[in-house]
Amino acid sequence: MKKRYIFTCLIYFCIIFVSCDFSEKSNTQKAEDGLTIQGTPAIAEISQKIENEPNNPDLYVMRGQLFYEEGQYLATVSDLTQAIDLDSTNFAYHHLLADAYFDSNQSKPALAILEKVIKKDSTRINTLLKLAEMQMILRQHEASLLNVNKILQQKSRHPEGFYLAGLNFEQTGDTARAIISFQTTVEEDPDHLDAYLKLGGHFDKQDKPIALKYYDNALRIDSTDVSALMGKAWYFHQRNKFTQAKKHYEKAAAFHPFDSRIHFNNGILHLEIKDAETAYKKFDLAVQVDKQLGKGYYYRAYAGERIGKDKADIINDYQQAVAFMPDPTAARKALQRLEKQ
Repeated sequence: MKKRYIFTCLIYFCIIFVSCDFSEKSNTQKAEDGLTIQGTPAIAEISQKIENEPNNPDLYVMRGQLFYEEGQYLATVSDLTQAIDLDSTNFAYHHLLADAYFDSNQSKPALAILEKVIKKDSTRINTLLKLAEMQMILRQHEASLLNVNKILQQKSRHPEGFYLAGLNFEQTGDTARAIISFQTTVEEDPDHLDAYLKLGGHFDKQDKPIALKYYDNALRIDSTDVSALMGKAWYFHQRNKFTQAKKHYEKAAAFHPFDSRIHFNNGILHLEIKDAETAYKKFDLAVQVDKQLGKGYYYRAYAGERIGKDKADIINDYQQAVAFMPDPTAARKALQRLEKQ
């Protein structure tokens, strides 16, 4: 799936945002379970407040949220566990704790926490959404759809419920039901960008022009969305409508200059229209953005041969392709060919 779509409750507290160089992140704090953890100045500030108010659960959640954003999931678990010990009635605490377990590849405790919340209150739609989404990611589709149905029994036209149903159907290969679910999603929420992207992709595969309308709806919501811009570009590219494809690749590159996929696809397009010089420039951008893009080096070398680039540079690119491509057979053959010349 394009991105993880985690549903969260609002946690009613302020988070201090601090902009600083990573070299300045030198404060060390002790978590409640004895873990040694690295903290930002913002974390250090909250830690000082915790020393003064050790029974304030919101402070542990504030620090836990910051640890979570830093990817320090063990520290998050420690703080959220402490917060729940102090106040087990705030279900937002349970949600963040479940996220920390899940993102640290501990799915069993994550699911158990959410299931425990639902046992206490089976009407909590946000918790059901989070649980169903985690189950979907784990490919526990039957359990996920069961929880989606519980959501729709409470709120029969819930757009996120239909979207999650669509993701489950999509992963199990039931494309027809997935499309129906995504269409229902946008009927209930005309600004559901992700559902429009899904519909655009499915109808593109079916070679139906309505795919463009769905991408356009996504761009109506966010005119800079990279998936929508790339979706339209690829739709035109596949059908040899190169002028329209170039337009959308260039627009995508303007908004997302550090996305190597855009430059690479644009390079392939220019090879197809016999413009090897421009193709070389696009592949050059791609490998500048992603130094380990093996196919970018391969095609930069390929384009370089066609425009008479220095042989040593071409050989170096093919060698880089051999180092980084999952299947470097073509790059090795190109090197062997050049060695014989």
